[in-house]
Amino acid sequence: MGYSRAGFEVVGVDIKPQPHYPFEFHQADALTYPLEGFDAYHASPPCQFVTMATQQWRKNGRKYQNLIPATAVRLSLTDKPYVIENVVGEPYLKNPLKLNGAFFGKNLRRTRYFETNFPIDFVLLPREAKSNFRMGRSVKEGDIITPVGHFSNVPYARRIMEIDWMNQSELAQAIPPAYTEYIGKYLMKAVMKEMALV
Repeated sequence: MGYSRAGFEVVGVDIKPQPHYPFEFHQADALTYPLEGFDAYHASPPCQFVTMATQQWRKNGRKYQNLIPATAVRLSLTDKPYVIENVVGEPYLKNPLKLNGAFFGKNLRRTRYFETNFPIDFVLLPREAKSNFRMGRSVKEGDIITPVGHFSNVPYARRIMEIDWMNQSELAQAIPPAYTEYIGKYLMKAVMKEMALV
């Protein structure tokens, strides 16, 4: 949605069905889907191999594949502007931009990293506040939320994240549109520059 707000026509690809996706969607493997005909790319490879949310399963022997290196190689071969997004603790992104909910004035703890092959101005991020609710009580209006797992008050999370089309499990993995709209403005400049050179 953020890229759409920045002026892009968005096409989504995911190996799993995404019935609530608000734009053109193709269920396919993003690592083999044809990339011809696009002006730019954004990839969000699965983060389960590194995220804190799956730490307990990794300790119990469950294996998750790191698809970031293969994604980076594939996108770099397009010679087009691209973005690769992932979570805190991900060691494979090159010089990533870090964004968080506090930067956008949101009651949201959701830090994300974005590798780009085009310049983005340095961002001085405000520190994210800690979530101010305790386990066992429902999220209420004004809480600083970390929407992961089976969190409560989905309508509040939808409003804070500005994502009214997703269910709970989709919100738990979503990037707020404010993040991609911010990056999308720089991505659009990169695309325009690329087109001027052709």
